[in-house]
Amino acid sequence: MNKKLFVLLFAVVMGVAGYLKFSANDVKAQELKKNKISIAMRADPKTLDPQKSIDTMSNKSITLIYDTLLDLDENLNLKPNLAESWERLDDCNVVFHLKKGVKFHNGEELKAEDVKFTLERAASSPQTLYLFKPITKVTVIDDYTVQVTTDKPFGALLNNLAAVQGGIVSKKAVLEYGDDYVNHPVGTGQYKLKEWLPGNRIVFEGFKDAYQGAPNFEELTYLTIPEVSNRMIALETGEVDVAFDIGIMDKETIENSNNLELVEVESPALLYLGFDQTNPIYQNKKLREAIAYAIDNQTFVDVVFRGSAVTGDSPLPKASPAYNGNVKKYNQDIEKAKKLLAEAGYPNGLDIELWCMDDGPRVDMCVIIQDQLKKIGINVEIKIFEFGAYVSKTALPNKELYFLSWNSSGDGDVALYPLFHSSQHGAPGNRSFYSNKKVDELLDKARVSVNEEERTTLYKEVQNILQEDLAIYPLAYPKINLAKNKNLTGLVFKKNGDIDLTNLDFNQK
Repeated sequence: MNKKLFVLLFAVVMGVAGYLKFSANDVKAQELKKNKISIAMRADPKTLDPQKSIDTMSNKSITLIYDTLLDLDENLNLKPNLAESWERLDDCNVVFHLKKGVKFHNGEELKAEDVKFTLERAASSPQTLYLFKPITKVTVIDDYTVQVTTDKPFGALLNNLAAVQGGIVSKKAVLEYGDDYVNHPVGTGQYKLKEWLPGNRIVFEGFKDAYQGAPNFEELTYLTIPEVSNRMIALETGEVDVAFDIGIMDKETIENSNNLELVEVESPALLYLGFDQTNPIYQNKKLREAIAYAIDNQTFVDVVFRGSAVTGDSPLPKASPAYNGNVKKYNQDIEKAKKLLAEAGYPNGLDIELWCMDDGPRVDMCVIIQDQLKKIGINVEIKIFEFGAYVSKTALPNKELYFLSWNSSGDGDVALYPLFHSSQHGAPGNRSFYSNKKVDELLDKARVSVNEEERTTLYKEVQNILQEDLAIYPLAYPKINLAKNKNLTGLVFKKNGDIDLTNLDFNQK
């Protein structure tokens, strides 16, 4: 063999070897990436117990661990889940037939007794009373059949059973761990808890025996990244594959990216100012009206959300089927606001506090409110609280003007009952401690109706009263978003803000 040929062959062999080495490393990296996925969220979950959850951050983790009897598709239509079928015996009784062979994370099989235990627990939990209080009896017919009885006809029952708070827990695990169950959650979902470091991350490992099939990832991590700019950086650098709650300023960057994709949907979410009716200052209706007339909601849509929101003009968002667009409006009118403030007993203005959680867009909105109220003589001091502390603090009576949100399934019962029924004061949702017998009556009547047309009429009447009473002032209905790696497939972003990761996977090119 001549020298030139030898050198050529050697180069070819080494090149192939180098290519094979590179390919092997590349494949290994792809496998590692496929086996693990990271998602950025803005705050820690407050709990991993479905019957204790009232916040969206907790819900995002809970949906990984637990399954519900029924589920909602992308457009919020009901579909089977742990219950493969169901039938209504009469207006107050529904029988559910469970899938057989469904395993909990502890290896136990799901039985009707677990469903009974869960629903009775949900019907007595302060955080979930608004969803499940009408349930008076749960009867085990056999291991895979359960009957749910309500005290009266309950139009929202099936939708509520699809809510995160209806996640079916293992009776054995709850009794075994007691008060420490939150650190040892046991469900039937595709992921189970591996590690929870509050303020840093929560790690889940895939559950191979999940009835839906093992997930495509061996490990899924939620990273707590409060700052929206840092979530964006983590997404751009590949530290995370998905980021919830992307900043409006980053939308253009994502839309122009070859590697990232923005997913945005309208939702039945409400941002509002709350007037605590146990605080004597805010029992003054003219003061509440003065504040409302001083605020321009369009500014939030244009400046803070840059079009990714709709102006608020009713306690029920426009994405909800029962939305009433004919309620009393409080379009900005500075002179009228000043006049009302004087009639309220504050001709020279007053000083107030405005509470808010440490969330960028909400703080920005509060700064705008501060500026707008100053124009009528109200000096606002903004006080910002950490998310968990804020949720607890706003559940207490006699508080200052506060900024909050409410996310619902779109059903009028879930959107209005917890926020305004007098039985829901405090933690369940009615943090303004509002009471109105007529509103209670209408909400109760809508609850027992199984006629959707009648329910819609009742909820529209409720909105008329609420806008007149002004226990809260609707600010905006934000669209919800997330950004993700373009190669990530199978993610379903529902209109209620829930995420279905059942079929999540990387597209292998």
